Amino acid sequence: MSKRCPECHRVNEDVRIFCTYCGAALDANLRLIQGLERQAEDLSKNQPTPSTRRGDVNFYGSHSTPKKKKKSIAPWIILGLLLLAAAAWFFLKK
Repeated sequence: MSKRCPECHRVNEDVRIFCTYCGAALDANLRLIQGLERQAEDLSKNQPTPSTRRGDVNFYGSHSTPKKKKKSIAPWIILGLLLLAAAAWFFLKK
């Protein structure tokens, strides 16, 4: 008895597991396993990756990550002015 391919409907030898013409699986159990593997891959692609950081959790439904605050340059300006004042006081003290 020979096996008929479910995809291309050509006749293959009994010892074949895959179709010699199109490469489709000839065994029903093997086709079932391949279908389940494809479904698992599709599910893993569609699911978002879980976040391990507690700060990323948003209970209001938005999946966007919080924006980082832009650091201010004011402390650096104040520090520069203080250094400039200290240098001026040191050199003009004479």
